[in-house]
Amino acid sequence: NLKTDRTYLGITEDIIKTRADERFALDLGIHSSTELQSDYTKTGLELFTIDLVRKKEDGQDLSDLLQKTVKEYLDKGITLYQA
Repeated sequence: NLKTDRTYLGITEDIIKTRADERFALDLGIHSSTELQSDYTKTGLELFTIDLVRKKEDGQDLSDLLQKTVKEYLDKGITLYQA
C-alpha cells in the first residue's frame, strides 16, 4: 500500500501466476486478507504495488524465508496485513 506503507507478504514458486492471482482476487473483492481487501477497495489499484521482495536460494525453505522476512519487516516497524 503506497499510501500507508502497509505490506502483505506471501510465498510462491511462481511469481508471475501469483501476481496475477493476487490482483484478480483483489479486483473481484475476494482476497484472503480482509484488511488488504478493504484498503484496496477504498483506495484503488493506483496506490498498490505487487512486487517480488526476495528470491530464495538453492535449498532454502520458503516458509523459513517468509518467517525471517516477516521478522525483519516488523523489526523495521513496517505494519503487515494478515492473511
